[in-house]
This record gives sequence, structure tokens and C-alpha cells, in this order.
Amino acid sequence: MNETTSIEKIKAQLILSCINNSPESFLPFLMSPEVETEAPYKKDFYQFFKGMLNHAHESSEGELTLKIEQSTLDTDKEVHNYNFYDNLHKHYRLSIVVKESNDLICLNVMPF
Repeated sequence: MNETTSIEKIKAQLILSCINNSPESFLPFLMSPEVETEAPYKKDFYQFFKGMLNHAHESSEGELTLKIEQSTLDTDKEVHNYNFYDNLHKHYRLSIVVKESNDLICLNVMPF
């Protein structure tokens, strides 16, 4: 991956995989050295991510849409919540915490 665009490509693929319910399309990006996770192992993160994503789509009405929101739990300006909403529910169906620093991106899936 090209260093200047790798983080942008990773974020774009993360968003696409969430909207399209295709966690496997994100797996090669997850395994890249630019990505870190809060889980001790990326495979564990992937299994949790996949389960949460599948559940979000099963419990949603209509398409998921993304709102990138400032984290309320972290005052760090580099931390954003990628919140995916459906057409019906007031609260997000899936939330991924994305922290960018230097040439790294750290991901964490928020439980319900």
C-alpha cells in the first residue's frame, strides 16, 4: 500500500465493508501493518467485528449510513466514532472507534 494513501484506503474499505455487510473484504486491510486493534489479536478483533456487523445488519431497517462523530469518551481530537445508523432507530446500529496517529490507525468495535 502507498504510505500517503494507505490510511485513507483503509478507512474507505472499512466504511464500505460495514455498509455492504462484507467483513471479509476488510480482512486484508485489517492485517496490514498500519492497522492496530484494541483486541490482543487481529483475528479476535475480526471475529468480533464480523459478529457485530452481521447483527447490525440483521437488526436494521433499510441501509446503514455513516456519521463520523467526535468521541464522547475520549477528548483526543484524533479519535472519532464511525457510527452506522439505519432508517428507523434513533441510536446507531454499529460503532467503530477509529484513532489515527502518525501512519497508524487503531480500531475498536464498541459493544452494544
